[in-house]
Amino acid sequence: MLRKDLGPMKVMGFARYEANPGVGAPDLIAAARRWQKEFLNDQPGIAFHCFLGNAAGGYADAILARDEASFAAMSEAHLQAPSSRAFMELLDTGSIRLCLNRLMIDLEAVPDGFSAIEFGTFRPKEDGGFSEEVLTAASRRIEQEYLAAFPETRAHLMARAGEDTYSEICFVETEGAAREICAGYVSHAACAPLLNLFDPASVDLDFWHVLA
Repeated sequence: MLRKDLGPMKVMGFARYEANPGVGAPDLIAAARRWQKEFLNDQPGIAFHCFLGNAAGGYADAILARDEASFAAMSEAHLQAPSSRAFMELLDTGSIRLCLNRLMIDLEAVPDGFSAIEFGTFRPKEDGGFSEEVLTAASRRIEQEYLAAFPETRAHLMARAGEDTYSEICFVETEGAAREICAGYVSHAACAPLLNLFDPASVDLDFWHVLA
């Protein structure tokens, strides 16, 4: 895991993908650690990276950046680096899905003590009731009235993930705690205002555990 204290962060990149046939997790973990040390560590404005896996055998990268310009500069330099090319050779490039998340409230510091990330995207219902102000207020209520009861929660973020897409991101102590929190979320009154903003058919949610 790469961590730097660079002050408030405005952007989180989240890339999901699968490995090429015959490539195992140990190969990917080694390549991800090399990429962290030889490339990402030297990129200005990149505060954090972790390499993740899910229960279905998929993989992901989570990257926090000070701002969008820093993330764009890193992305432009990415394929010029030997460690980047070595990592990419292990991946099914056709499976890559990159989501650039513009945080609605700056993240002041990289969370401590987490080993899991819950990452979900959704589109608002087309009923005219959605606004980013309503979304932010609903998120704040969840944090105060629901997540505060779970000490395993390390950070809760809302972000713009596209022209008509938003994301909800939760850093949690363990994947087990993340799944428990999510299971209770759907039936808790404090969470209903946010859930009522979602188009249920648009939700894309998964749980990820830290590998490197």
